Amino acid sequence: MAIHTLENGRLKVVINEMGGVIDVFTYGDEHPFDILRPRIHDGTNFAGNSSLFPMLPMVNRIRDNQFDWQGRRVVLPINESVDSHFFLHGNGWLTQWQCQANAECEHTVLKLAMASDIEGVCHYEAEQTYKLDGDRLTITLCLTNIGDEVFPFGIGFHPFFHCLPDTLIKFSAQGIWLEDVHYLPTDFMEHIPDVFNFGQGKTIPTVWINNGYYLAEDGVNIILKHPNRVAVVVTSPCRYLQVYKPTGYSDFLCLEPQSQSVNSHKTLYLDDSSNSLSILAPHHSMHIVMTIKVHEW
Repeated sequence: MAIHTLENGRLKVVINEMGGVIDVFTYGDEHPFDILRPRIHDGTNFAGNSSLFPMLPMVNRIRDNQFDWQGRRVVLPINESVDSHFFLHGNGWLTQWQCQANAECEHTVLKLAMASDIEGVCHYEAEQTYKLDGDRLTITLCLTNIGDEVFPFGIGFHPFFHCLPDTLIKFSAQGIWLEDVHYLPTDFMEHIPDVFNFGQGKTIPTVWINNGYYLAEDGVNIILKHPNRVAVVVTSPCRYLQVYKPTGYSDFLCLEPQSQSVNSHKTLYLDDSSNSLSILAPHHSMHIVMTIKVHEW
């Protein structure tokens, strides 16, 4: 395990090769403010305790933990220490990443890479690039199919944004997937219930949230305004966003840009050109980008 620190005077990011995760992201020099929830230290190096982890080669959960693809049944592996029912968030966040040689400024740019061969499922390699530039952090995640067959992939980011009791959140969406008792999406609805509608901006409700949103063509554009006058703007071309928080007041809110909607693998049998998965031939790639901009308001 290796730890890397990027900083530019105002922003500081601590990156952990185990899981390819962020452990710390702060703003300010004299009294740093946590933009992302800092890593929970419990004696383990579990990525779920980090500030942000990558999701690949698929995101969140797939119903029954299996799907049909090109005449075969793809059964996903289970890691009992993480989830006893699902291949939760893929395996990229549970894998050791390696730092890549970097000709750019070593203090503000970092590249990590990994490869994984999931028996009976897929074989892929991935690269993450973290870059500090002025008032923003940009993360790029790229996945390449290095298997011998075409395969449907999906990738995403799973950040835990730090929140204060009166933090305001604002973003618009074209519709929503609520969740069922198995934490999987129900049917898509264009009408967003008021409690889950953040189009006009409001404080974060105390109810349980674990919903998927379908966004406009310009993708993710979220504003978090903290009562200490720190504002965080999250942008990404991704049109799919998963939002999660536990019941009650929480000091974090997960805002997860994704290339795919949750459970899309279950609709692959439909000849649907709107399916959100990326069908990659061997040696073909996909990528997503997320930018986190910080300023005072």
